[in-house]
Amino acid sequence: MRNIHRWQHQYIGTSEVPKSLSVVELQEFFSFSPIELEALQSKRKDALKLAAAIQLGFLKMTGCPLPDLEAIPLRLLRHVASELGVPPVAIATLRSLYERGKTRYEHQWWAMELLGFSKIDAAGLKALAAYLNQEASTAPTTDALADRARAWLYQHSLIAMPTRELRALAVQAMASAETSLLRLIHEQVRPADINEWVNQVLATHPETGRTTLEWLQQPPRRKSVNAIRERTARIDFLKKLGVHQVDVDAIYFEKIKAYAAELRNMRPVKFRELKEPTRTLRLISFLRWTLLASTDAAIMLGARRVTKLISDAYKHAESLEAKASKPHHQALVEIFARVNDESVSDEQFRGFVRELSEQYTPPKFPSRAAAARWLLSEPNPEVRTLLSELRKLDLQGEPDAEVVKMAQYLHTLYVAKQGALPEQPPVRVPRTWRELIEGEDRERAMRALEACTLIGLRKGLRSGAVYVAHSDSFRGRAQLLISDEDWTRDRVVRYQQLSLPADGTEFLEVLTRDLELKLRELGAAVEAGKLQTEDGRFHVARFKPVVESQEVAQNRNDLINKIGVVQFPDLILEMDSRTGFSKILLGRVARDVDELLAVYAGMIAHGCALDASQVSHSIPQLAASAVLRGMTLFENTAALRAANDAVVSFQKRLPICAAWGDGSLASADMMSLDVSKHIWLARADYRRKLQSVGTYTLVSDFWSVLYDTPIILNERQAGAAIEAALRQTEADIGRLAVDTHGYTDFAMGLAKLLGFALCPRLARFAERKLYVPSNLKDIPESLADLTIRNISLPQIKAAWDDLVRIAASVETGHVSATVLMARYGSAASDNPIYKAGVHLGRLMRSLYLCDFLLSEDLRRAVNRILVHGESVHQLQRAIYTGTYSKPRGQHVPELHAASGALTLMTNLCLAWTANKMQDTLLGEHGQTLSEDELRWLAQVSPARFSNINFRGVFTFPVEQYARWLFSGNASRAA
Repeated sequence: MRNIHRWQHQYIGTSEVPKSLSVVELQEFFSFSPIELEALQSKRKDALKLAAAIQLGFLKMTGCPLPDLEAIPLRLLRHVASELGVPPVAIATLRSLYERGKTRYEHQWWAMELLGFSKIDAAGLKALAAYLNQEASTAPTTDALADRARAWLYQHSLIAMPTRELRALAVQAMASAETSLLRLIHEQVRPADINEWVNQVLATHPETGRTTLEWLQQPPRRKSVNAIRERTARIDFLKKLGVHQVDVDAIYFEKIKAYAAELRNMRPVKFRELKEPTRTLRLISFLRWTLLASTDAAIMLGARRVTKLISDAYKHAESLEAKASKPHHQALVEIFARVNDESVSDEQFRGFVRELSEQYTPPKFPSRAAAARWLLSEPNPEVRTLLSELRKLDLQGEPDAEVVKMAQYLHTLYVAKQGALPEQPPVRVPRTWRELIEGEDRERAMRALEACTLIGLRKGLRSGAVYVAHSDSFRGRAQLLISDEDWTRDRVVRYQQLSLPADGTEFLEVLTRDLELKLRELGAAVEAGKLQTEDGRFHVARFKPVVESQEVAQNRNDLINKIGVVQFPDLILEMDSRTGFSKILLGRVARDVDELLAVYAGMIAHGCALDASQVSHSIPQLAASAVLRGMTLFENTAALRAANDAVVSFQKRLPICAAWGDGSLASADMMSLDVSKHIWLARADYRRKLQSVGTYTLVSDFWSVLYDTPIILNERQAGAAIEAALRQTEADIGRLAVDTHGYTDFAMGLAKLLGFALCPRLARFAERKLYVPSNLKDIPESLADLTIRNISLPQIKAAWDDLVRIAASVETGHVSATVLMARYGSAASDNPIYKAGVHLGRLMRSLYLCDFLLSEDLRRAVNRILVHGESVHQLQRAIYTGTYSKPRGQHVPELHAASGALTLMTNLCLAWTANKMQDTLLGEHGQTLSEDELRWLAQVSPARFSNINFRGVFTFPVEQYARWLFSGNASRAA
């Protein structure tokens, strides 16, 4: 099967050669192997050699024979002539190279035979139909399915079929998939019930005066208890319909989300016009997705309110401590003053101290936590309201989840309208709360049990010990992982895929031996004075600055000056003609100029945090409604991810990238995006004090953003880092550098099981200790104060199969690393699997710290790649200019659109600059970069933006690129 790169998809099945070919296309398709060169040299005339080479390269690029071509790009002619060693031709058409028309057809068949291409036969059509039927269950649109069919034909060395025939097969497969989904729905819900659901959804909602559909479409608009109540009201409505009983797990969830997204932005009048089965499919998908999203939102809003209650209690407790400690401090000052006063007799001093002792009030609480618990047990109606709302979610728990029983017991008291807690309640409460719950004040005991239950629910939902069946992110642990049946069947295969031994003993023995060796090396370095330790701390010398040579500075400045200034519209058009990102986002070639500009406008609106009206002022030929249509394209996360991959893949294959890296090293970090304060997922950025959400980006060593995802501020980022490294497809990452926020012990162990190393740059590095197995004997004396023997190898061995199952579940996409790391965070500290993962992570951290301390090159590499990420963030800051004036971003897909569009614009700038650097150097020195050039280019960054104009009125010279951007629609585009 032939390999196909993401950026190559734009060429598959086309009949046009791009107006300008970059070095990427020339080297990938029009550079020939020795066998191909030998076959080309067999042609008699130089003109026929050139023509045959162009036919061969075009077939490799598109999977189609090259039709009659009016003009061959000059750069292509020169490159092919150089490959063949024949005199270059200044100007030519394909027709002029052939003396007779029959020779062109002979060359087409010759190229097909040489590359192994053939026309599709009956067996191939049957295999293609089977493939389309399978892919139709995941493809969002017919156009996307047709694109997959073209790629399948290319991978199987089959000549592309005509567009009309291919689309007919895609339409048939999509219809079959929709029929299967409809059959699954009708097996669970009667058509009469579906009609009743339609009537209820279109009925007027009593509270809003608008339709229930519009009510369901509204996202949370506040962060208060009322916002939770609004979510639970929607959940109650959907459960009364019976939506929670509809099981569509057999259908790819992304397909459900794609159907739901269509209805989420649809007005009721348009919904009424939908025909069957489209209406039923969209409705059921939307209601199911709304139930899951509302449940997740209610839990997250509730957790935030609980966190605020706890934070307020601790702040109040701290203020009480401060008030109590101030008189004590003053008393000590006065005592010290009397002691030093020689005129005060002993009897007078004793009398003074007795007076102070009578005024002394001992602390009321033994600790700040105890004071906070007391304050939480004070009357607060919000606590009971939160409990009542969360209990509507049908909370379920693991067998050892006592907090669910506590919530059920409190509900019985509420039903009985009891305001005081009975003696000896039939629930087991945490030790820290027993004094309050068993105290004489039974009303306070009731409030204490409520606060204890609320905090326990928050912790249980985070750890997965408490879960909700009709949720996406807060499902039970068993639902997150590969099922028991599937694990039993596929266990051996999963171990092989992860390259892990079936017995954890072998795995741990290798790590233990490595740790012993590294500890000896580290101890020797300390004894030799190469590393300094003091008071149980490491002292690592600061980096010596790398002095940039005058030659490098001069070469860099000359290169940047030759590139010159560019208008952002020109940059977008040039990169679109090379990567085809607009075609990927649309799912097809743009029909006309306005549709193409709508794609660009949508990208600018999301990526620059502008409203549709603001963008329409920058692009006067587009109305705000057209900008809004373009913005909705970016809510298709899969298409947006593919568009970014196409740009990254193009940049990665530039020869200049060899000077920067091979993709084995990457860094992951977060940048905050300013948003409206009304967005319920927004948090205050602790540095800038502005309401923000985060975009977590994965930056490669060859200066491309490989992956991005929106995240919530002030939460651990380790899950997002692992998810980014796994889901990106353009680099083989061996080491991933993160800062302290992107690291946990459990994440360190999980990354090792998944086949890459997490390399954190830790805060307070000097205070870090080396964790070693408790039975490790050979520890150098110089490291005795720097090691802690607390790693339990038997505990890791006992949970080995569970740990591998977790890794396999993440690797196969059963659960995202972000969700899994939230379930196996500090809230799961009592879980034996979590403890085993922490021990494995500590073992990996000790190995990494030994390498980090011993190797200055590793320290520099980690620091350098993290600095690269900060440089990319500066470019993103230049693009993302402000905040939304309206609360756009309340739906999670809108946040993905903003993050993904910003990443796409960033990658376009990086790839354009890298390509211009490449072209500038090749224009002076031929087709290859010398070793000297690669050496100084390693110190030059493409993350530059001073020469790119992102502002003003945008004029897109589409006519210069129309022939390629519109392909067969060029006449319409004109």
